[in-house]
Amino acid sequence: MVAADSAQAEEASHAPITAHDAPLLSERTEWRADVGEWEIPAGWVWVRLADVLGEPLFNGRSVRTTADGFPFLRLTALKRGGVDFSEQKNGAWTKDQASQFLVSDGDFLVSRANGSHDLIGRGALARNVPYPVAFPSTMIRVRPHPAVMTPEYLANIWESLLVRLQIEKAAHTTAHRAYTISHDTLADIRIPLPPIAEQRRIVETLKNHLTRLDAGQLNLQRGISLIPELRSAVRDTAISGRIPSTSTTSQWRWGYLGDVIARIETGRSLPSERRPAKENEWGIIKASAMTWGNFNNDENKAVQAGMNINPRHEINQHDILVSRANTAVHVGASVLVGECRPRLLLSDKSLRLVPKEEIERTWLIHVLSSSYVRKQISSMATGTLKSMRNITQQNLMRVQIPIPSREEQLIIGSAINGDLKRIDRLTEQIGPLQFQSERLRQSLLTRAFEGQLVRQDPADEPVSAHLARIRAEREAQGRTRQSMHRRPRRPGPTPSSPLAHTAIQLEFEL
Repeated sequence: MVAADSAQAEEASHAPITAHDAPLLSERTEWRADVGEWEIPAGWVWVRLADVLGEPLFNGRSVRTTADGFPFLRLTALKRGGVDFSEQKNGAWTKDQASQFLVSDGDFLVSRANGSHDLIGRGALARNVPYPVAFPSTMIRVRPHPAVMTPEYLANIWESLLVRLQIEKAAHTTAHRAYTISHDTLADIRIPLPPIAEQRRIVETLKNHLTRLDAGQLNLQRGISLIPELRSAVRDTAISGRIPSTSTTSQWRWGYLGDVIARIETGRSLPSERRPAKENEWGIIKASAMTWGNFNNDENKAVQAGMNINPRHEINQHDILVSRANTAVHVGASVLVGECRPRLLLSDKSLRLVPKEEIERTWLIHVLSSSYVRKQISSMATGTLKSMRNITQQNLMRVQIPIPSREEQLIIGSAINGDLKRIDRLTEQIGPLQFQSERLRQSLLTRAFEGQLVRQDPADEPVSAHLARIRAEREAQGRTRQSMHRRPRRPGPTPSSPLAHTAIQLEFEL
């Protein structure tokens, strides 16, 4: 079987597929470092990419970005479904200067340099080029010979782990910590090559399967993208009175955060190291510890040794913390501290809200996280830099909220917690589905390039015959170029006798 069973999928990691998943290449044969040992059908051959090129690999050109000029593609234009021509910017060159770097229909573009190891060597096929656009120096253009390989076959096999593993193994880092691959690396990529007619059948069959798989993956991605909105909508019930368990909102009243908070405690700035604190050291939290809805005590910096520590600033379980200074989006972000390491301190950019005795903490944290309160905090935040905004204690106390009775606070807090746990379970279910769909994609590609997806047709002309003709053509072209560039013979010594003069004259006459 090629597709992973459900038990394996549930145990699988949520990490993206990488070289660690090499056994996916074939469930019936052991993966070997030499891909040539991988069994392929009769009529197929192993080739290097260099063997099937119609033209030499060609680098794009480095060009400075400008406000206006001739367009060229961004690296982000190389996507699984093909080249995204909306991902572009303008270069400081003319159309004539960019002419030899224009993208043509059927070009396969490969990322030559990238800051991400996962994206180096990513390829995309250009189809239906809408207007003249060039490709930059961070891309390499690949044009397979039409007699031996279709661009669509190349685009599909480039998505397989067979190629991905070879690229990851050969990629290297530069002094600027970017990943690069060379022409020699790409030229040496080994590919199983079926007859051209079978390539077309493989591509058509893959298209039918992968179109449905892509639709399913798109729906999964949409579902994941809606989860933050779903969480926000659930938290908004803390201030709306729409919790079904509450019998009435007659006991609700309008008030301010200052009506439910006994006091606000602040931390202080302390000299610190760039690294996190060790277990026996004091640490001070960063703003990122409160940014994403859950308290992350790993986001801290070690306090320098010898500092005078005020134990009142230590963070404890069940504390309600608010980010006093952060970006415009995250200023005022609040968290309820769960498990917390000891020796962790409030910073000068964090606030601890101590609620009054009759106020339920669980209800209060959901109120602070509601979109209604978040909008008020954002509007009250001050600061000239978008990267750092501030909310004062006075403004925080003036945030307007609806306040229910304590009994209803308990009901609301419990109901919202229950809904959020159900959302967490839904998220946990979607993650493995994404991973399983990617495994299914790789299994389809593996079957295709092992010759198991479509039937072989004995009437197909073996691809080896086409390759032999291409090699003969290249050898002939090489001999022609060599003769065209052959140096003329140097003239001999100056004749010293009439006989020698006569011999030269006769040679010229002949």
